Amino acid sequence: TTMTVGGRTYDILGFLEGDEKSVVGHTMVTRATNMEANLGQEDGEHLLKYQSDIPVALQGKVIFVFSGWRRPESSEGVACVCWGGDRWVQIWGWLGIDFGASDRVLRRKSA
Repeated sequence: TTMTVGGRTYDILGFLEGDEKSVVGHTMVTRATNMEANLGQEDGEHLLKYQSDIPVALQGKVIFVFSGWRRPESSEGVACVCWGGDRWVQIWGWLGIDFGASDRVLRRKSA
């Protein structure tokens, strides 16, 4: 699945394998990196800036994880963009917790 946000096209990718229900954050980061889907702060802020382009069907159903965007005071925190009820917002997820079926990573497609 793809989406175009603010003129950039992204592949929306899952990172679970087989019958997994969730994986710990460090495993998610490794898989995102292997898929070249470990985007950082610049792409996360781009998504927030042009959030009106994010398909309505994804509201409340998907959390976008930006494994390359780390919390300044702790590299164990990764940025997540989720639906906050009336807009998309950025929150922090901890790599020590599990990431599951509603979490997705993005890979930017070449122009």
